[in-house]
Amino acid sequence: MAEFARGAALMAPLPAAAACHAPEDAPPPLPRNAPGSRLAGALAPASIAVLGASDNPHKAGGRPIAFMRQYGFQGRVYPVNPARAEVQGLRSYASLAELPEVPELVIVAVGGAEGLRLVEQCAAAGVGTVVVVASGYAEAGAEGEALQARMVAACRAGGTRLVGPNCQGLANFSNGSIANFSTIFHEQPGRDGPLAIIGQSGATTQAVYALAQARGIHARYVHATGNEADVTAAELLLETVEDTEVRAVLLYVEALSDPETLACAAARAAERGIAVIGVKSGRTANGQRAASSHTGAMATEDRVIDAFFERHNIIRAVDPYEAVSVAALCIGTPLPQGNNLVVMSNSGASCVMGADTADELGMPLLPFGPDTARQLAQVMPAFSSASNPIDLTGALLTDRALFPGVLDVLSGVEDIHLLMVSFPVAGSGYDVEGYADALARFAAGRRIALAVSAYQEPVREAFSRRGLVVFGREREALQALQTYAAHAERRRRLAARPVAAPQPVPGPPAIAGTLDEAQSLQYLRDAGLETIPFALCRDAGAAVEAAARLGGPVVLKGCSPDILHKSEHGLVALGLETPEQIREAASRHAETIRTLGARYSGALVARMLKGGRELALGARLDPVFGPVVLVGDGGIYLEALRDFRLLVPPFTEADVAEALARLRIAPLLGGLRGEPPADVAAFCRMAARLGEVMSRAEGRIASADINPVKVMAAGQGAYALDAVIELAAGEPPGR
Repeated sequence: MAEFARGAALMAPLPAAAACHAPEDAPPPLPRNAPGSRLAGALAPASIAVLGASDNPHKAGGRPIAFMRQYGFQGRVYPVNPARAEVQGLRSYASLAELPEVPELVIVAVGGAEGLRLVEQCAAAGVGTVVVVASGYAEAGAEGEALQARMVAACRAGGTRLVGPNCQGLANFSNGSIANFSTIFHEQPGRDGPLAIIGQSGATTQAVYALAQARGIHARYVHATGNEADVTAAELLLETVEDTEVRAVLLYVEALSDPETLACAAARAAERGIAVIGVKSGRTANGQRAASSHTGAMATEDRVIDAFFERHNIIRAVDPYEAVSVAALCIGTPLPQGNNLVVMSNSGASCVMGADTADELGMPLLPFGPDTARQLAQVMPAFSSASNPIDLTGALLTDRALFPGVLDVLSGVEDIHLLMVSFPVAGSGYDVEGYADALARFAAGRRIALAVSAYQEPVREAFSRRGLVVFGREREALQALQTYAAHAERRRRLAARPVAAPQPVPGPPAIAGTLDEAQSLQYLRDAGLETIPFALCRDAGAAVEAAARLGGPVVLKGCSPDILHKSEHGLVALGLETPEQIREAASRHAETIRTLGARYSGALVARMLKGGRELALGARLDPVFGPVVLVGDGGIYLEALRDFRLLVPPFTEADVAEALARLRIAPLLGGLRGEPPADVAAFCRMAARLGEVMSRAEGRIASADINPVKVMAAGQGAYALDAVIELAAGEPPGR
């Protein structure tokens, strides 16, 4: 816990659930999609100029012009190149000033100081959006960083939005405005579709685009933001999810510097039924170092990313391939109403492996009732079993009524949520076209997420032609189904989240630095968290009196704001009962603290609880995401075993319970071998309250370490036994 609490640099939080606010130095925002909205104009401009335009359609300054002509852009295109009178059949202009109008969007394909000069001209002229595809700026070192800073300053002064620099740009295939120089649009022509691709890396957006095309999924938008000196991927996401034709967005990020906007975009996507699938690289220390050397500006603890994505129901994928696999389901199948799974195949081995994978992924195989089993037995071969998974056996090769017959039976089973149909082999002699027709009829109008797995491309193609989602491997299909079902469950849970009236939160002490344990426990108690009964005593005599009032064996600790790990210095005495024991421990601890040169607050005397289970609870301010709360296995091995989950406020007690259920120690909380179950509900109340305290502390609480929390038997409560609160230096943000 100490590592968690002290591990990050501290700054004022950006509460994820708050309204969207622009940075203080950002230009005033305009209403999205309203006339004059800067980013709406970037995605659907009426006029585009290209500074550094090239007659060669294979150069960065030539590709956007060629693409706009190829993809039917109906707006006005102005090549700017003082050395040419004509560029790709269009009149060329010598400078921005010579254009007949101020273009809504300008592409700058010139780098270095000259690129800066051109951007300054655009900002002075009142251009809405500038897309700088040239490189040589912050990613190239100190000199380039200085040029980029001047570029941003000019754009902010002029109210111009800047995309890039060092980016591949923006592409909208619904209207042909391709302010993007990616070569992939030559090799794999774009076509309007229900997908949007947004990323900080141009190469990765191309990879996602190519993978989606291979699946027959077409992208309306393909945006790459590069250095993100101004416009972020989150801002483009917020704009993109307003498009009613978009069904899913694939988001690739290396750095998340704008989590508040991302949270707002995710909420808006949820309102519109749009799935957001995020690939966040830098999952490991090496990955974070690589991101820092690329376009990523900041890496943060990967578990915080998990918590943030989960809080806002952004599906996290490990790579573009997995992201596209999940997107295929998000676009091609209804949102499932649960996670009951049925697996069927013409291979018994595939049925067994499917059952293994389902069990590994925590996907319950739906048990069939007696009526369903009887009906299946009537249509299936006598030597097969009418159970789930459904083994169609080799009889599928000769019995054309078998497959549609099984589907007819399943059509009467209401509690199927997920269906995976596997054809590991289905070549000559199999009625593949008939199977595809039957499955398409079955899927029509049903709220079942359905995936087909087949190793053979012609088999996959037959099902794909009917609009069914296909995979090359059974495991891939099941993993995608599991991810999609979890997304649906989170969506339902977030939609049903109760809106509780905020409870008063006491302000933390008006000091900086670390509170001693007594101050920390008292603040938590005042804030509504249960603590062990305790008293802070200035001398040994007062400690004896306090122990008598508390009753029973007590714990006595030497209390100092300068010493966080008391046990390492012998400052914890357990099970004290007699006045002599208490006096001796109090005197010894006081002497130890003075010998260490630390400040002495007194002797903390607390009632000693027997039984129960130790859990950990903590919180800190993440430098990017603001308050983050930890729940996990408690005690001295927390940092070594790392059995914990993170939560991003605001969250509910139900969210805490779900996080606890995913710990390795979760089975122990339910009670084993005669032990009573733990009072998990009391711990969940405590954790939810800590999240509220952190959210409303205005950045004053840097960290809170509550380890252990003693969770007693069900109905007997949970109590903070130890606590350390660190207060942030300086005034609270906004003061």
